Amino acid sequence: MEQSWTGDDEKSAFDDLLSARVPSRGALSNVLEDYELKALQSEHAAEQYAVQHTSNRRASSGWRDPKHKLQSEFSDTVHHVQDALHVFKERGVLHHTEYGSNIPAAVHGAPKTAEESKESLERLRRMGQFEAQDFDVVDNDVERETTLNRDHLDYLVEESWRWLLSFLIGVTMGMLAFLVDIVLQRLNSFKYTAVKTVVAHHGGFWAPYMVWLVFTMGYSAMSAFLVTSFAPLGAGSGIPEIKTYLNGVHIKGLLGLKTLVVKMFSVTLSMAGGLIAGKEGPFIHAGGIVGGGIAGMGSRTITDLLHKYGYKREAKVSRKYGGYFRNDADHRDYVGIGTAAGVSCSFAAPIGGLLLSIEEGASFYSTSLFWRGFLATCTGVCTLHFLAQFHERPGEILDARFGIRRDLGLYDDNIALYGSKFWYYIWELPIYVFMGCIAGALGGWFIKLNIHFTSFRAKYIPASNRWRRFGEVVFVAWLVATTWFLVTYSSPCQNLPSKEQLSYYENSGADQDIYAGVSGFDSRGLKFFPQLWCNSTQFNPHGQLFFNPLVQSMRMIVHFGETLPEKITPEHIINSGLLFIWALAIFFGMLFCFGIGAATGLFIPSLALGAAWGRIVGMLVRHMVGHHAISLPAYAAVGAAAQLGGVTRMTLSITVLVMEGTGALQLVVPMMLAVFVAKIVGDSVSMGVYDLHIKIRGAPVLLEAALESHQRMVSDKLSVGELMSTQMTALEPVMLVSKLEAVLRRCAHQAFPITTEVDKAFAANESFPLHGVIKRTQVLRMLKHRIGLFTHDGMSALPPAKARIPKSQEERIELLDKLEQFPLKIRVKEEQESILRDLTDEERHMYIDMRPFMQRTPFLVHANASLSRSYRLFRTMGLHHVFVGPPKPMVMGVITRKDVTEENAELALGVKANKGLIPPAAAATGGVKDVPFFPYAPYQPQADISVAVGGFSRHHSDQLPTVKEDEQEEDTQELEDNEQASLMRSTKV
Repeated sequence: MEQSWTGDDEKSAFDDLLSARVPSRGALSNVLEDYELKALQSEHAAEQYAVQHTSNRRASSGWRDPKHKLQSEFSDTVHHVQDALHVFKERGVLHHTEYGSNIPAAVHGAPKTAEESKESLERLRRMGQFEAQDFDVVDNDVERETTLNRDHLDYLVEESWRWLLSFLIGVTMGMLAFLVDIVLQRLNSFKYTAVKTVVAHHGGFWAPYMVWLVFTMGYSAMSAFLVTSFAPLGAGSGIPEIKTYLNGVHIKGLLGLKTLVVKMFSVTLSMAGGLIAGKEGPFIHAGGIVGGGIAGMGSRTITDLLHKYGYKREAKVSRKYGGYFRNDADHRDYVGIGTAAGVSCSFAAPIGGLLLSIEEGASFYSTSLFWRGFLATCTGVCTLHFLAQFHERPGEILDARFGIRRDLGLYDDNIALYGSKFWYYIWELPIYVFMGCIAGALGGWFIKLNIHFTSFRAKYIPASNRWRRFGEVVFVAWLVATTWFLVTYSSPCQNLPSKEQLSYYENSGADQDIYAGVSGFDSRGLKFFPQLWCNSTQFNPHGQLFFNPLVQSMRMIVHFGETLPEKITPEHIINSGLLFIWALAIFFGMLFCFGIGAATGLFIPSLALGAAWGRIVGMLVRHMVGHHAISLPAYAAVGAAAQLGGVTRMTLSITVLVMEGTGALQLVVPMMLAVFVAKIVGDSVSMGVYDLHIKIRGAPVLLEAALESHQRMVSDKLSVGELMSTQMTALEPVMLVSKLEAVLRRCAHQAFPITTEVDKAFAANESFPLHGVIKRTQVLRMLKHRIGLFTHDGMSALPPAKARIPKSQEERIELLDKLEQFPLKIRVKEEQESILRDLTDEERHMYIDMRPFMQRTPFLVHANASLSRSYRLFRTMGLHHVFVGPPKPMVMGVITRKDVTEENAELALGVKANKGLIPPAAAATGGVKDVPFFPYAPYQPQADISVAVGGFSRHHSDQLPTVKEDEQEEDTQELEDNEQASLMRSTKV
């Protein structure tokens, strides 16, 4: 019923309407349709209205012009405004800056301002650049038939290869870590020796400075050239990209062999060039590449090289030599194992590396994956230690003591006296909590500033402009090198400690050089007291930190002087002023270096920063409580762990890594407290640095719902049906190749539903029978290898789908080998056109049968299911898509947890064997006799118990606990009849 309105009512209604907050473009469009404002119904006008005229406050453009325009052009629709306002009120989108009593809880989580809506739209736009992975296990007719005919020995061989490949991943990463350490040691030794030589012979500033620049800028320039010219994805740490992949998002070229080679050379040169970088992040990326490559037992890069030089071979091994794991799910698992091995070898910390891959990297971790990762990390670190010891003392390898050297340790464990150097008092725990607050705030501040640096780079130094990227690296290298050299040159000289103390300070052999990144002594035989411009009885204290590789300086801050007995008062400690300058330089160096066009990591810089200010805090505490002995190494170690946690927001793995690397096992409690508080404080300031860069890039990463309260709030208030797409491009089970070619060229979808009623699939709001789903890459492989193609008159009966499946197991495996996605994955954008162009006219008039190759059991959810349920399904299963079914589906049975247990499945298989329902191929080879006899198969008392406990009634006298075979045949026949009818309709068209 319409109401009469006065002029004041009309003005008030329009004012209310135009000051309303619109939470999204979709909500605005629905409201506009309700009251028929035709001029604003178009998508562009609605978006502009939402962005420009619906903010919480008066913008500079104001509301008067659009208000007057509406009043003048649509005065005849005034009586609809009240109804529209009711819609706004029900949606809770009136002009309130926060969720208040006037905003219904049903819309809490919607954007509060037009700016937030615009940001969400922009992120959605960036997500369009990425393609989701599909980790669902392939379950088509060919795979099913092959699996049914696999014997017990084949499963044992597969399981053996799972463990062997994990072992090989560990060995490979250990060898890579050793090679990087050796090359880095050589490069650094050349640089520091050359500068020391020039200083000793010429002195002064300019000659040593120029030599210093030649090495630092030369190394950094080579690092940048490799990345910008050959593999742009080799830049940075690679952790955000690896996290994105493991979460289920494909990034082209991320796991290629070329990226691995460039990454390893680039990170070595970056560290040798003095950039504020560590190798740990890049090694996580490298480990993922090695893990995925070894699992695929082949290489696309090598295959392309072979083809380029005329060799028509594929660089991959056969199934019997390990080629079992060439699906997306197995490839993801081995990438996760590789990341664990990578970080373990970079830190020489197997347990911490494994925990880091679980905490930060893998979205899909299982117990079996944990065990194989455990083997890989253990093997990798053992290989690294063996090679390092063999390199230093090849003739004493059997007599060498292993396990006494740490990657972040300055001295051997047998002389470092960790037990007497790391301790804490109970009253120091609040101080460590306060240090966690400092680390979280400092990490949040770093990330906030990094956002501005990233925005600047995106605007003025885009990744597409490689020469600007290259120039930035060279400039940053010059800036860092100049700063480090100036601080070193400006250092006052200080007298050396006494000979007695000097013998303790320098009590370290060459065995630690490989982990320090530098080797060699000065002319006086000293390693930790650089002479430089000082006389023979003095040393350069600034040079202890600024004239050393970054990791060695960090080790000096934490461990220097640990070999001194407690009764001896140290004559030299690194002073707080130098530590402050060092921390300041490292902080801004991290800002400049993180994100440049070279391989760099944040782990070591963050640890170095935290160790410096942590030791300063310890000095302050020592000054305030002079009557207590204070452990400065403890404060440095806790500060290092807390700072790394404040930047990355990792907790457990950080604690274990630092304890393994430094030997500070006594500090587990204060370290855990500090790291945990750093995460809490940091999260209140900003996201973690890696999650932030994933968000900036716009990758559609699905974070764990339990950790994201806002995501849960939004998802709980929506149903799947409110977000689903109702128009789909579908394929017929059997169709003309020319029609398939047209569909592939017309759309960019990566998967297609298979149905006989493609028109209903494309029509909005119409349900259709789903026969299965097939990926675009699968279709292209079929066309590439001419699989499933046949001639047909369109009128005679179609052969059953299983008729196209090879009869022998060898032929089936050969067929699957052609359809495997790894290691020679189809690159759709580059290869689709060439595959379609190679089709002859005769082949275009043939039919293609996709029934044996389509996924017959895709995932479905009800339209009324909450979005949270679908979110969990996508994240836990790693899916690319989920189909939406009607609210009232047909049901033919139920299965419980006990039905899927191994015991119940064994009994069901026994019944199947006794009834002669095993495949004909197995029966022909004596399969019936080989199946074990189950004496209780006809009675099945265990099955009766499970069903009774499960609460469902089922008769078990002779019936299989699955669908009857004749029912399966009836369903299959019905599908084939529909497919035949579809083929006839297609032929008539």
